[in-house]
Amino acid sequence: MPTAELPLPPYTYVPNVVPHPISDAEGHWFGVADPYKQWSNKRVFGWGRRLFDAGYYWESHESWEHLWLKLGRTTREAMILKGLIKLAACGVKCLECNTNGAMRHASRASQLLKNDTNSEIFNAAVIRSARKIATIAACNPPLPEQVSDGRPRVLDGFRPLNCDPDLH
Repeated sequence: MPTAELPLPPYTYVPNVVPHPISDAEGHWFGVADPYKQWSNKRVFGWGRRLFDAGYYWESHESWEHLWLKLGRTTREAMILKGLIKLAACGVKCLECNTNGAMRHASRASQLLKNDTNSEIFNAAVIRSARKIATIAACNPPLPEQVSDGRPRVLDGFRPLNCDPDLH
């Protein structure tokens, strides 16, 4: 089944607010077999991107982390994925209303996403879009007015990756 047809989770994980998706018996992925091992790299990346674009920052982080590990953690593509993972972590920290954590993750994401590259998994436009989001969030993270209750929300400025009109 293409990732576009997979149902999105019923909530996005926000620490200390909703059940942990994997380790809590009430979690939305508890007891679910890990599909990432059987998916292509492109499919794992696409699923993480879909989750990110829909405001599921922890879940996108989890998806991309599987791919990052599979790619060896230090390859050129893995380092870009690490930047995307840090950007997703910034989103989680924003949902927690944690300014310092959000800025720290966004700053690191910006550093890791400094080089544009194309690969079989993603294109340079995705990297530029993510870098732009990270650069802005490093100085001014888009915190909501209150800690998220687990309902997914796309944070201000966290537009869908590769959908920036300035990049076309």
